[in-house]
This record gives sequence, C-alpha cells and structure tokens, in this order.
Amino acid sequence: MKPTLEVPVDSIAGAIMAAPFADRLELCDDLPSEGWTPTMELVREARAATGASLVAMIRPRLQGSIATMTVAGFTATPRIVDASIREIELAAAAGAHSVAIGLLTADGFVDMDACGKIADVARTAGLEVAFLRTFDLLTDRRRGMRDISALCMKRVVTAGVLGWDASVATLAQRIAVLADDTRNAIQCLGSNQTAVEIVPGGGVRATNARDFMRVSPHLHASCRRGGVISREELEELKNQMALATAT
Repeated sequence: MKPTLEVPVDSIAGAIMAAPFADRLELCDDLPSEGWTPTMELVREARAATGASLVAMIRPRLQGSIATMTVAGFTATPRIVDASIREIELAAAAGAHSVAIGLLTADGFVDMDACGKIADVARTAGLEVAFLRTFDLLTDRRRGMRDISALCMKRVVTAGVLGWDASVATLAQRIAVLADDTRNAIQCLGSNQTAVEIVPGGGVRATNARDFMRVSPHLHASCRRGGVISREELEELKNQMALATAT
C-alpha cells in the first residue's frame, strides 16, 4: 500500500510549504486550538497554488461553541449539523477534494444520524469523507470502528489513546492500540468492501515515524518546530517514511 502523509495547515504559506511533501493537506483555521473549519478563501487559494489533495476540516465555530477537546466539544446539535452542511457545500464549491467530520453523541459514541446526514451531503457534492481524531474521544473504540465502517469512512486519524492528550500513553502502548484498530477495521469492512484506513496522528514526527509505520503506511503530522511549520521536519519525515517503505 502506498504510504501517504497528511499535513494540517491553517495558512496559504503553510500549504505552499507542505504541498511538495504532502499527499494531502488538511485545511483548517487556528491550528494551535486543534483547528476549526477553514475559511473558503484558504480552500480556494490552496487549490490554486498547490497540487495536493485538499481535506477541509468540518468543525463549525459558532457563537457559544465549546472549544475544549472533549465529547461535549463535538456533540452534534441541529445547529451544528446545519452549519456543517453549509460548510461542506461551500468547501466543495471552493475546490476541496474531501472533508473530515466527527460528530458525537453526548454519551461518547459516533452520532450515526448526524454523521450519516452530512456524509451524504459531502458525497453528493463529490467529496471523499474521513473521520476526525474525535475517534479518540469515543467510549468504545471497537464499536466506533464498526460505526465509521458502516458510514463508509475512507480513513480516520487517531493517536491510539483515550482522550486528546497523547502523552498519557507510551509509544509502544499507542502502537498496540493502533494495531488493534487496524484489525478491527479489517473485520468491519464497509459496504464498499474497503477497510477504513488508520492514520496515526498526535505527536507524529520524523523521530518516531518509522515506529508508527509498523502499523500503518499513512501518517498525519503537523511537521512543526517551535510552533511553526518546518521545511526541515517535512523533509526528514518524508525521508523516514521512504526508509520505512524500503525496509
């Protein structure tokens, strides 16, 4: 399977820097806060300036939005679903190739109704659909994999931990969880008979990329040093991915 690198960016300068190294750019707004739906100006500019596949994060920033990376911060409401639909339609018109969604129920499960509804809108607009790292907030990962497989998600970003803080687990523990996710994905083939791709994220760097590639050829990494995107990190990460593929 061909390795892929997905890099989240929140500016056109970051998109242009990452594009030569990334297979996909996840476009968002305000990456330091873990990202919100990008401006459509950024989507249009990235489409015009890069040749990378563009993923629009769909996380509406509405008045009263909960900013914490908790289940409450991603719980579906009618207002959020309506806003997500509008943003997906705008992202498609602006030139996005896919969207990443991740609405949950208040008790920590995939909101099948909300995600199904907005995924249908995305696919009708010709967009591929992926699941956000909100997968790590789920009460039950195994059930979560069944759910996103039933929704025919293309891929899911996950740090292999429970919660948002990847530092609560060792690298070995995270890899073990990701390996289990991979097995579950294969066992829960969607109706398109393609397993959900597991995309390790959350602290993925050049120094540990080859470890994560033991369980998946797909990586999600911000490639930042000192809080800003780094060409050196991008280059080294791609080099480590190539070495892992060659061995």
